[in-house]
Amino acid sequence: MEMKRTHPLIITAAVAVILAAGIAIASMTGLLPSSQANMSEQEIAQIAEEKRLEEQAKIKEEAAAKKAAAAHSHKPAYKPAPVQTAAICNNCGRVVEVRQTRIQGEGSGVGAVAGGVVGGLLGNQVGGGSGKTAMTVLGAAGGAFAGNQVEKNMKKVTVYQVRVRMNDGSVRTVEVSSSIPVGSRVIVEGNNLRMA
Repeated sequence: MEMKRTHPLIITAAVAVILAAGIAIASMTGLLPSSQANMSEQEIAQIAEEKRLEEQAKIKEEAAAKKAAAAHSHKPAYKPAPVQTAAICNNCGRVVEVRQTRIQGEGSGVGAVAGGVVGGLLGNQVGGGSGKTAMTVLGAAGGAFAGNQVEKNMKKVTVYQVRVRMNDGSVRTVEVSSSIPVGSRVIVEGNNLRMA
């Protein structure tokens, strides 16, 4: 009786798919390090505070330079313009917190179909008779699930949940696609923020 041998290319393809599935599972479970740098809330707050302090120092330097220039000139002293009260802005506030989150993408079905086909092909290589059929079905189901998860993982997006303390004292949370430094003055327009 002659034994049926599996072609080396099929074995190589099976090993490659198993390795790819292992890497995908490790990526989904968080065992692989992410290439995206995630900043903690403290780091974001520290950067915002440093930026605010730099701006204050620059304003003080400009004021000192103007004062020194005024002291050397023989012009009469500067008279400040009358103070005008600004209109109350009901949609204005200050950013008090920014949280970065990743949102799982939606699967289009392409990953599930591709994973199902590869899983079915691999399952078909195992066993014989009704066991072979069962392994083909299990391989297709497992491959479809893994392919769908990999596709969703590849379509993840980063969003920022920005908490804004409004001028009236209330707090609103708005989800935006780019980070805004803590302490920034903003205007809330529906589900969007704009710098004040």
